[in-house]
Amino acid sequence: MSERAHGLRWGRLAILLGALGFVGVATWLLMTGGPSAMPWTCLLHDLTGLHCPGCGMTRAANAVLDGNVAAAFRFNPLGVILLPLALVALVPEVLGWLRGCPPAWRFPLGTRGAWVLAWLVIGFAVLRNLPFPPFNWLAPTS
Repeated sequence: MSERAHGLRWGRLAILLGALGFVGVATWLLMTGGPSAMPWTCLLHDLTGLHCPGCGMTRAANAVLDGNVAAAFRFNPLGVILLPLALVALVPEVLGWLRGCPPAWRFPLGTRGAWVLAWLVIGFAVLRNLPFPPFNWLAPTS
């Protein structure tokens, strides 16, 4: 292995460890202090009062860590469904990136699937902001 390739691999490993460290700290904050311990809020919601597609995911993650998937689903149903799928798709990509070669397996999304996913997320964002049932049930609970 060349010195440059060796350096790239260590750099990628450092980025991966940094990301895992961030996830670990966020998980620790959620488990010890709950969602209010997190140092961020939704800028879109703060400025407009509208719920973005990710609104409620911090509380949903906290509910999952507490073992309450039903409550997590109430905070953000789309996120609770898509986040595990995203992790399944991300792991082989990260492993391939870390090794410096294409992954052995890729999540079979494709261009059409990416468009469907984009429209699903946009539609979810629009519907969860409608002020009447059943759509307002998609908004995160207080």
